[in-house]
Amino acid sequence: MRQASDLQKDDAKRVDPPAAHRARQFMGETCQVVEDLSSTLGDLEICLERRPHDRAEILTLFKNFKKRAMDLHGKAIKAFQDIEAGR
Repeated sequence: MRQASDLQKDDAKRVDPPAAHRARQFMGETCQVVEDLSSTLGDLEICLERRPHDRAEILTLFKNFKKRAMDLHGKAIKAFQDIEAGR
């Protein structure tokens, strides 16, 4: 089998393999979710100032949900980095 040229190797490094492409898309989608959650948290806090009953419980539930979303985003980033490092 013929060896790949330096030009072919450089080209292969610029193009994501399918798994890395999917991981990069997932990373972008989860990043947007985390940003949306941060915005929603601000809106929720404003709303809770008007109706303070159950404030602590609602904020705790929301923050736990946000934490899980951030963990998921972190896993997407890690998967992408692992795939890229394995080239």
